[in-house]
Amino acid sequence: MSVISVLSGPALVMAPMTKGGNLPYRRLCQAFGATVTMSEMAVVRSLQQRRRAEFALIQRAPDERCFGVQLAGRSPDELRWGAELVGSRGADFVDLSLGCPIDEFTRRGLGSALLRQPRRIEKLVAAMKEGAGAMPVTVKIRLGWNEDERNAVDVARAAEAGGADALTVHGRTRSARYRFAADWEAIGEVARAVRIPVVGNGDILFPEDIERSRAIAGVPAVMIARGALIKPWIFAEARGETVDDSAEGR
Repeated sequence: MSVISVLSGPALVMAPMTKGGNLPYRRLCQAFGATVTMSEMAVVRSLQQRRRAEFALIQRAPDERCFGVQLAGRSPDELRWGAELVGSRGADFVDLSLGCPIDEFTRRGLGSALLRQPRRIEKLVAAMKEGAGAMPVTVKIRLGWNEDERNAVDVARAAEAGGADALTVHGRTRSARYRFAADWEAIGEVARAVRIPVVGNGDILFPEDIERSRAIAGVPAVMIARGALIKPWIFAEARGETVDDSAEGR
């Protein structure tokens, strides 16, 4: 089954989490039932500088069933090169980070800083498509830079115009960070504005959050971040499995 087919269905995606999505933890989440696993965000410039720590981020475990690598870059040439590298390393898909809110990265024009430039996003995604070849390209976004610049629909359409095969929408702006509840109605507005599959992300902390959020946004697939860090067995619970997390059960 293709990656896009997976993301078009009721997939449970483990989010790309900086300092949290390392290879052993991804394997744990997959063992509990994650449909898709994703690398920590890797900065293309650091990969071009051959930094070993950055290359470790994009390493795939032999048993990862559906694995995507998330890249951060700000120029077409960088991202074209990065997508080609990721493809050569055996990933199933490559993702462009437009959602990372961390100051260290936004000050460098990476992550959610790019949300303010939809026209540029189209060019970045198109370059990634060139480098990726037949490998799917996805994009992860937020609702906008801040409440006055909620331009997620424009960003989503720009990504689609650039050739993105699927999109993940985190239901907050960059300035909101994680202080307010995720807006799943806004995620639904984005999903209705594009023709490609949309994965919803934000505040999936308990199994019951999944169906509620899916119903609000009208999207089948969800991405789980903090919920997976708190308890990786949320994927098993989402599948209706009972998990004994007591000391005796371990």
